[in-house]
Amino acid sequence: MSNDRSILFQPCKPDDFYGLRDKINDFSSFIDQRKKIEISINSVIIVGDEGTGKSSLLHKLSSTITGRKDIVQTFDLLPEEENLFQFFKDWKNSIDELSPEWRSVLEKVGKKKLGDSLPALNEQIKVPAEQTYTSKYVELFFENLDKVNQKLQETETMLYFFIDNIQLFKFIDFKEFYPIYSSIIRKLAQLEYNIIVVTTINEQFLFDFDYEKYLTDNSLLIKVEALSVSDAEIFLRRRAPELINKGVLDLVSNSQRSFFDLSLGLGFIQSNLRIEEFVERNLSKLLNLTEEEDAVLAEMSSYNENLYPIEQLTAYVSQDAINRLAKREILWIGSKYARLLQESLLTTLKFRMRLFSPLTTLMVQLDTITAELENNISPSSKSIELVEKLALRIRDRLAYFAVAAKIQNVTSSCISKKMFQPAYDFALINAQQFEQIDELEQAGSFCESIAREFEEIELYFAARLYVKSALYYDSVEEDLKAKRSYARAADQFEKLAFSLSIEKSEYAVRGYIKWSLDCYRNMGDKENFERIRKKAIDLYDQDSIHHGYFKTTKYGREEGILLQAEEPVPESEPEPEPEIAEEISIEKIEEELDF
Repeated sequence: MSNDRSILFQPCKPDDFYGLRDKINDFSSFIDQRKKIEISINSVIIVGDEGTGKSSLLHKLSSTITGRKDIVQTFDLLPEEENLFQFFKDWKNSIDELSPEWRSVLEKVGKKKLGDSLPALNEQIKVPAEQTYTSKYVELFFENLDKVNQKLQETETMLYFFIDNIQLFKFIDFKEFYPIYSSIIRKLAQLEYNIIVVTTINEQFLFDFDYEKYLTDNSLLIKVEALSVSDAEIFLRRRAPELINKGVLDLVSNSQRSFFDLSLGLGFIQSNLRIEEFVERNLSKLLNLTEEEDAVLAEMSSYNENLYPIEQLTAYVSQDAINRLAKREILWIGSKYARLLQESLLTTLKFRMRLFSPLTTLMVQLDTITAELENNISPSSKSIELVEKLALRIRDRLAYFAVAAKIQNVTSSCISKKMFQPAYDFALINAQQFEQIDELEQAGSFCESIAREFEEIELYFAARLYVKSALYYDSVEEDLKAKRSYARAADQFEKLAFSLSIEKSEYAVRGYIKWSLDCYRNMGDKENFERIRKKAIDLYDQDSIHHGYFKTTKYGREEGILLQAEEPVPESEPEPEPEIAEEISIEKIEEELDF
């Protein structure tokens, strides 16, 4: 990721930090009380949703440590799943990185680093019968730290550890981590160490660390929430007043996000992308992603955590695309898991998926069409095409029924306003929806219900939908329902054929009559088949090719094709050219009558 792009998803620099003044004051008050030993708490937990500014606040708080002798150590967690206890080793060994005056103390402790005595996950720890695995590991963690703490107290120094994204261990589902970590926090308070641990965690995972209430009973919780509308407006007026005019303020306040949204908006302006692309979270352009790389991020956003099993990801996207994102420092890849390096990116991914996913966009589009219909504005062909494309992209089976209900309302509204072509188009889209989830009887029922609304109002569309309904019923062997739809289709085609002027539309009349005959043949109604055929023969003059066409047509079944008998030709007469009696398809009829 290029420098100008990566900054959008990084925590705010302390000097650029904005907002959460009350939280900073709460932390400062806590530090004052802790130094005066007015309280015995050694842990601060910053909780909140993704993107609400936890990491930014963590960095800001680390910069507020003003004690001349106080020491600040920060952790960036990238836990390898095979060796999670390395975290505890790194934590303990980080004391070795302290200022020079500590070296004599550390040398007295031993030549090895403080954390080297901690066993790895796959090593056996001999635990006495009266002791638990957790308590034994905590005992090893605190071994030799008394001398370190004694030095801290003698010099009136506080040692701060700022650890971001502690919930990553939750995602890997390493259960031993929670009781060990929680017990360490509790023991720091019990022993009154001059060590304070400040961590960030997603609120939903907070109580996974509440092992026998070790953590929450011994911690100050600072909850980060979305900025108020007034704070967001102050920020925008200072940094980018044009965002206010584009409705971004409403977007931020309605989405319950923090200054992350505002910083992202500034990034779009500085990158010369259109503000509309910010609103739609167009990450492809912002991060210069290929279509395949964008698919990786889209797939990752469908998960509930910021850690993804690589085996599952590669079932939908290529390993090569994942590797490319890792090289650009967008992803971290372990041996089993991958994760986004910045949770802020996860926020925008989920936001984009929730507000601009195919389902959401489709629902908004249908609501827009419904509102326009109330004002007697007919849906444009572009709108209908968009609905069709979005409908094809929906994965959720349950969503189809919600979509079907909306489309049916739109279809019925179009019919009532005599917008017949859009109504028919929407009906076909809805039928296709049911096909995708293999609900063919539902598709048949829908086509039949819409055909009834068209009946006697627009014969052509009613007939076409009845035929489609019958075919769906046929495919699921609902014979009675299929015959009912064929009968209604035949009736509509018959009325349509004999309502047209034969002088102007002789081919269209012949086509509709043939479709009526096909319907009677498919339902096995020879009597009505012959009745319609005789009417068709009488309709055309004897010298018309159409007269001969119906005169030679016979009732019969052969692979679902209407049979045509060869008309005997006298030897003295020339054989008629075959193209004159060509079949009339429904598509050609539509062209002739300009449907």
